[in-house]
Amino acid sequence: MTQLITDLLDYSQVGATPRNEQTVSTDAVLSLVLADLKISIEETGAVITREQLPIVTGDFMMLHRVFQNLISNAMKYRSPARPLIHVGARRNENFWVFSVSDNGVGIDPKYKESIFGIFRRLHGGDVPGSGLGLAFCRRIVEILGGKIWMESQPGKGSTFYFTAKVPETDGSVSGN
Repeated sequence: MTQLITDLLDYSQVGATPRNEQTVSTDAVLSLVLADLKISIEETGAVITREQLPIVTGDFMMLHRVFQNLISNAMKYRSPARPLIHVGARRNENFWVFSVSDNGVGIDPKYKESIFGIFRRLHGGDVPGSGLGLAFCRRIVEILGGKIWMESQPGKGSTFYFTAKVPETDGSVSGN
């Protein structure tokens, strides 16, 4: 209950706090996320591969939260096989499209929109969590001017995509 209250408070404050929007190295963001998740990665035996990630316009800590939620979910909703997670990005005009793919349990496509809602838990109490992780991701990505979506097949894994803005100029890179 305490975690739920904390998560709800955090969710209500996302966007209320002034964001620190600047050029951000998403490689640096992902490196910090992987360091923060080191114990979970070791416990699950997850293999995480990554492409060289770009510099975007955004907020370091908000992007950290998005990557952390998506990678944590990939480990949490794993199949019996070792979790295989890949993080990539491709440019699409004025946005970078990021992808976080896994070989987990997958999600029925009929839930592709509703899973981003508050308290939308497809696995009930079987898997720990507050049901706010993907809602956080959507809210953050939209605050930063992007969008988020997923593609999945039950039993074959999921890929979550989100966009972030290409910087207008070559500004300095923020490490945090």
